[in-house]
Amino acid sequence: MAETNVIAKHRLEFRVILLALGAVQLFDGLYALLAPRSFYTAFPAGRGWVEALPAYNEHLVRDVGGLFIGTAVVLIAAGIYLERRLVAVTLVSWLCFAVPHFVYHLLNLSPYGTGDVIGNVVTLAFTVLTPVWLLWLMARDSAPGSAVRAAADPQGATNARIAGVPETTRDPLVRAAYRSSRKRTGEVMDPLRVFAHHRKLMMGYGALETAAESSDLVPGRLKHLAELRAGMLAGCEWCLDFGSSVSADAGVTEADHRELPLYATSGHFTEEERLVLDYATSMSRTPVDVSDELFARLRERFDEAQLVELTTLIALENFRARFNWAMGIESQGFAEGSYCVRPEGGETTTAAQSAG
Repeated sequence: MAETNVIAKHRLEFRVILLALGAVQLFDGLYALLAPRSFYTAFPAGRGWVEALPAYNEHLVRDVGGLFIGTAVVLIAAGIYLERRLVAVTLVSWLCFAVPHFVYHLLNLSPYGTGDVIGNVVTLAFTVLTPVWLLWLMARDSAPGSAVRAAADPQGATNARIAGVPETTRDPLVRAAYRSSRKRTGEVMDPLRVFAHHRKLMMGYGALETAAESSDLVPGRLKHLAELRAGMLAGCEWCLDFGSSVSADAGVTEADHRELPLYATSGHFTEEERLVLDYATSMSRTPVDVSDELFARLRERFDEAQLVELTTLIALENFRARFNWAMGIESQGFAEGSYCVRPEGGETTTAAQSAG
């Protein structure tokens, strides 16, 4: 198994911490830049923490405000884009400020009362410990022995039947596609490495994936459940590995993953969700077996555009599965450390059949 992309796996934690630090820095920076005397005497919230450690210098306070705003821009950008190198550089540069700041306050607590001492220590410890924790996650993720295939083997997807295009390629279109993949997931996705042998198909397939991903007429949870179900039936290990890792952002929980093979008889899913899962099951059979009755029930809940979107996502997952299966592309490790939906073989039963 390849390493899990830690930023993709802990996307929420990275984004919340980076954006929270950035928002505080932006507020404090604007405060210091625009109202330096008030910042000196009243920050935070009238407590006078800065004034307790004199003396006042307007020039210095305004400069600090500008620097705070600069760090806020970098923190917020890292929180939005979540690109590995940007996140790492941002966290390290932040700690270059936060650690000395924390140490100085620890050594100069005598002017404060008990409540302010606690406030100083707790808030400033947060600004140090949370970035250190994120860096530790990233370091552990890339430590020797963690099977970092994307970095250790830049020559291509080693588990495919044909080697992928190396990351050292000079082809500008392939390099741009690889950068986009790394920006989104932290590494180059194995199917893309293989698609890169045929630039025209790679660009056309990429456009279809982009259009499908940006379509939002159908709730994301329904679409992710449908894609996972299709991937199960097609037996695509890579699809289920990647799908299991990203579906949490759409509200698909580990409990959903565990119940998915039993959806037809499980009370875990809503009626609408079971209907969509029936559709994914029927579409993923060979041959396809979507009855008029099933489609009529779908039309009662979804309009034409939504049906096109839902059908496209299920068909696209079947395309991914069959391409990956034929090319021998296996799990890439996106869901490593968490529950991953497993392929399902044999006869399948829909919720409608179970009810009958």
